[in-house]
Amino acid sequence: MWHTCIHMRPNGPGWRLVMTNRVSEAVDRLFRVATSGEASTLAGLMEAAARDRKRPITVVQSNKNLPIGVFGQWVQHPDRDEVSCADWVHARERTLAHELGHILLGHRGRPAREFAEEFLPAAAHGLAKIMLRRECSDGHDAEEIEAEAFASRLLGRVNSNQASRNPGVRARLDEAIR
Repeated sequence: MWHTCIHMRPNGPGWRLVMTNRVSEAVDRLFRVATSGEASTLAGLMEAAARDRKRPITVVQSNKNLPIGVFGQWVQHPDRDEVSCADWVHARERTLAHELGHILLGHRGRPAREFAEEFLPAAAHGLAKIMLRRECSDGHDAEEIEAEAFASRLLGRVNSNQASRNPGVRARLDEAIR
């Protein structure tokens, strides 16, 4: 299944709170199942997620042409998940954390382009690709917002874990807590 944006409109005033709780719970769960060594890097956390789900997650550099504005992609195979990142992306870890968020938050994506290409003549595949492209930048796509919040919270915790291992930072943190 090819992950694309699914446009869901947030419903009601409590939507953000529900989203925040789901994101927090997913990040907290990932840190609970990770070993201390795994919890210090995104790669380690991806290994922990794969082990917890009993389903491998493979990270690959994308050589294929992703649609304009698409930084990364999650592909569900029958036996594994594959996360790719466009080779030009500067914030690679952010993109991978975002895709991991889609996986752990149970997002499904839609295989619309593949479905269309299966039924359309080859000459129409390019047009179908353009027509089925979804904009993720409108700020209203609930799954994209959730995945971004997940990436932000996850990388914030990883970075704070790394900072707390620095003896100087650790001493200042200990001093501030006293």
